[in-house]
Amino acid sequence: MWCRDASRVPRIVRFATSCLGTMLLLLGAVAGVINHEVLDADRFSAHVDAIRTDPDVARQLGALITRRLVEEQPDLVALRPLIEATATRVVASRPLGPVVRGSLAPLYDALVLGENDPVVLQLADVAAVVVAAISVLSPQTAVALPADLDVRLSDIGAGELVPGAVEPVRAIRLLTWLAPLLGLTVLAAPAAFAESGVRRRRALAGVGHGLVGAGGLMAALLVLAVALVGRSDPDTLAGAVRIAVRDQLAGPFWIVSAGLAAVGLVVTLVADRPTDRSRRLLLSVLAAAVGVALLTDPTGVAAALLWLVGALLLIGGVVTALVTLTRVPAGRTALASAAGVLLAGIVVAAWPDDHHLDTRRAVAGGSGCNGHVELCHRRYDEVAYPATHNSMAAASEPGWFFPEQPDGLVDQLDAGVRVLLIDSWYGRETNRPGVVTTVGEARARAVAEATESFGRSAVDSALRLGGAVGLTPRGPQEAYLCHGLCEIGSTRWLDSLEAVRDWLDVHPREVVTLFVQDQVSPSDTAALIERAGLLPDVYRPADDATTWPTLGQMVESGRRLVVLMENRAGAGERERWLLPGFEEVQDTPFLFRSPAALIDGSDTCAHNRGEADAPLLLVNHWVTDKSAEVTNAARVNAHDVLAARVASCREQRGMLPNFVAVDFYDRGDLFGVVDDLNGLR
Repeated sequence: MWCRDASRVPRIVRFATSCLGTMLLLLGAVAGVINHEVLDADRFSAHVDAIRTDPDVARQLGALITRRLVEEQPDLVALRPLIEATATRVVASRPLGPVVRGSLAPLYDALVLGENDPVVLQLADVAAVVVAAISVLSPQTAVALPADLDVRLSDIGAGELVPGAVEPVRAIRLLTWLAPLLGLTVLAAPAAFAESGVRRRRALAGVGHGLVGAGGLMAALLVLAVALVGRSDPDTLAGAVRIAVRDQLAGPFWIVSAGLAAVGLVVTLVADRPTDRSRRLLLSVLAAAVGVALLTDPTGVAAALLWLVGALLLIGGVVTALVTLTRVPAGRTALASAAGVLLAGIVVAAWPDDHHLDTRRAVAGGSGCNGHVELCHRRYDEVAYPATHNSMAAASEPGWFFPEQPDGLVDQLDAGVRVLLIDSWYGRETNRPGVVTTVGEARARAVAEATESFGRSAVDSALRLGGAVGLTPRGPQEAYLCHGLCEIGSTRWLDSLEAVRDWLDVHPREVVTLFVQDQVSPSDTAALIERAGLLPDVYRPADDATTWPTLGQMVESGRRLVVLMENRAGAGERERWLLPGFEEVQDTPFLFRSPAALIDGSDTCAHNRGEADAPLLLVNHWVTDKSAEVTNAARVNAHDVLAARVASCREQRGMLPNFVAVDFYDRGDLFGVVDDLNGLR
C-alpha cells in the first residue's frame, strides 16, 4: 500500500516532523541542564558561592555594602575607599562561604518547594566583619564606626515569589525526560511508512539528524547568549552577576551541545548504507575534527560557523536581488558580491576605534541664561553662582579619600553648579593599579597642604591603608586633579575637561567657570584645554575691555567658559584667556575647624586673598573636619545659616557674593540661597 512507501509521505510533512523533533530534543536538553545545574541544591549553592567570589561581583557587592554603611553614617564617606576595599575582600573571602551557603537555604526552598516567603540575603555578618577589620586596620582614625550596623542586601533578588512559582520548576523537571522521548518518537515516525527492510536505517538517520540539529541549535543559541551577556557592564552589580552566571553555566551547556552533535553524528554514520564508504569516511573525519575543535575552543568554533553562515546568507541575498533586477549571470554576480563583502569586512576591521567627530554646532535657539531670562542682561560680575569647593573630590568616584562633594563634575553641572573650584597637580601612575603619586617640585607642598587640610594622622593613615606607601612611579608625567597628594584621590584632568566640553555642547546657554588652584603650568593647562576641544568655548576678554560682558553676550558669542588661575595666569597671546584669578576675585577666610567657628565667628567675612578692588567676591563656606564632613555640611549649608552668612558678607564687603562655594552641595539649600541673591524668588 502507499502508506508503506516513504516516498509517498509529503516532503513538507517530513520537514515539519524533523523540525518538531529537533526542537523537542533541544528543549529537553536545555531543561536537563537547568534541572542538573540549578535545581539541584548542592550545585545551585556551589554556583552561587562561585559567583560571589567572582572579582567583579565581589567588587560590586563591596560597593553596595559600603553604600549601606555610608547611608547609616554619612561621615564614613571620608574612608569610603578603605571601607569598599575591605568589604570587597570580605565578600570574596573563603570563610564567608558557609554564611552564603546557609543563606541560600530559604532561596532554594522558595524556588523548589514553592514556599511564598520573602527571599532575603542578609549579610549582617559581613558588615560586622568589615567594621571589625577597619577597626583593626585603622585604629588611629577619628571616625567612629557604629557597632550595631545591620546591612541588608534585600534588594538583590529580594521580594516575594508569586504563588505559582513552583509550577515552572515542575514543568522543567517534566520536560527533562518527556521532551527528549517525544522528540525521538517524532524523528523516527517517518520511518514507519518505509519498507520494512530500510525502516530501521531511516529511523536511525532521522534521530541522528535531529540530534545533530539540536546540538547545532544549542551552540548557536549559546553563542548568541554569550554575545548578549558580554555586552553587560561589569561595573554594575546586575552586569557583573550576568557575566559570572554565564561563566558558571556556559560550560555545562557547551558539553551537552557537543554531546548531542557527537551522538547524532555517530548515529548518522551507523544509519548510512554499508556501500557508501567514501561518505562514511568523510563524515567520520568531519565528526572527529568538529569534536576536537569543540573540545578545545567551543565558543570560537561556534562563532566562526555563525559568521560563515551570516556571510553566505548576505551574499546569497545580494546575488538573488541583483540577478532578479539585472541580466548579469549569477556566477559573475556571486563573485562580485563576495568581493564586496570581503572589502566591507576589511574596511570595518581597519576602521579606527575612535569615531569621535567634531560635532560642535552654532548656539542653539531659546531664551534664558543659566536658566533665567532675567540674568541675560546682567554682567558676569552682577550675577551670583553656585560653586563647589574641591569639585573633583567626589565620593561617587573610586579612590577618593576625604571627598568633599557627593559626585563628579558633570553631575554637579547637571544639578546647577556653575563654578568649579579644582586643584591641578602633576602626577604619575604607579605599580599599584589606580593609584597615582604626586611628582615634581610641588611634592613637598602637596604633603604640607594635605596635612594642613586633613591632619598628619589622617594623611598617614590614608597613605598606609590605600597602599600608597613605597609606590614606584611608572609611565609619563601627566596633569591630574588632586587635593595635593594624588595618592589619596585623583582624576585625570584631560578626561574631566573633555566631559565639561561634552556638557557645554548640549547646554549652549549656560556660563560655567573653572577656578583652578594651579600647580600645572599655564602652558600645559592651555595645551590640555586645547586638546579637550574647549578653545571655542573659552571666554577671551577684548584688549580694551574694562568691564565684564553680560551673560547674554557670552552666550551669543559662544565664549561661555571662564578659566581663572590662582597662581599663574597665562602669558602671551596664546594663553591670555587663562585669567589671573586673584586680580579678578577677592575672597573670605576658609579654614574653619567647626560649625561654630563658621557660624558664630566675628571675622568670617574678612578680606583674605585677592586685590582689594577685584570685581568678584568668593565666599568660602565649609568646615574642615574630616570626621564629620557630611554632618557639618548639612548644618552650615542649611538655608538660614548660609543665607545669613552671605548677607553678612554682602553688607561687610559691600559686594554681591558672586561665587558661593560649599562642600557637599546636595546638603542644605545652596541653590535657593543663590536664587535669593539673584532676586529670582
